[in-house]
Amino acid sequence: MQAQTATASTTRKGDRISISVSVQISSTDATGEHFSDIVHTVNVSRNGCRLLLKRSLMPGQKIHLQRTGTGEEAVGRVVGQTGICAEGNLYGVEVLNPGDNFWGIRFPKQKDLEEGSVRVLLKCTACQHCEEVALTEVDLSVFQITHHLTRKCPACSANTVWETVPHKADAENELLAAGKKPNRRRHARISMKTVACVGQPGPHADVVDVVNVSRGGVCFQSSRTYAVDTWVQVAVPYTPGAANIFVAGRIVRSRKMGSALFEYGVEYATT
Repeated sequence: MQAQTATASTTRKGDRISISVSVQISSTDATGEHFSDIVHTVNVSRNGCRLLLKRSLMPGQKIHLQRTGTGEEAVGRVVGQTGICAEGNLYGVEVLNPGDNFWGIRFPKQKDLEEGSVRVLLKCTACQHCEEVALTEVDLSVFQITHHLTRKCPACSANTVWETVPHKADAENELLAAGKKPNRRRHARISMKTVACVGQPGPHADVVDVVNVSRGGVCFQSSRTYAVDTWVQVAVPYTPGAANIFVAGRIVRSRKMGSALFEYGVEYATT
């Protein structure tokens, strides 16, 4: 590949370039099965890439990357899932030890990008430890979609989920002290009795009962188990055999309703 020059970004430590690069990745998937697949990037940066693959990976896990054709190798860390589409799952991956020629692209010098790094005050949801964190381009791409990151907590000595420290904490505390619950909903919910389909139609499709819908998502009940942050495709309403429209969404809330029933909240993808 002919070397290319990237322009420095004023908001990221790295500069993202939309390009399809063939990479062989080796690791274990979310089910524990070892795999070695050839996949393609959606975009790349000095610090990482966005990959499209059919398997499910876990935030924080390490993967081995090898450029097909050149043999260049590197170790990657899955920052998080950024989306889902018909072709598979999208993941933001940080490349931990990239060589200068790994992508075959000439990026701006790192020192020229440091002043433009994004810094965010985050807290560990397990122990409430707070830190000001400089986000890499890959961190930022995942954070903008999921609003949290999985990273090592020095207090917990483990990988935990980190989220932003809310700016309106004082106002919310005042509401709580007055016995009022802060309203964090962006869209009004409408109760609806219908069915939805989670996953593409077929023998493994999950046809579920809808509790309510909003412009930003849907709440449904299912006997299947979905982990929070799982990306799914949902059709609401759903008619078997018809031309249903599926949209991508992320499980943001899970609540057990009984011995064999769960209620889930799905937030539709906006990017």
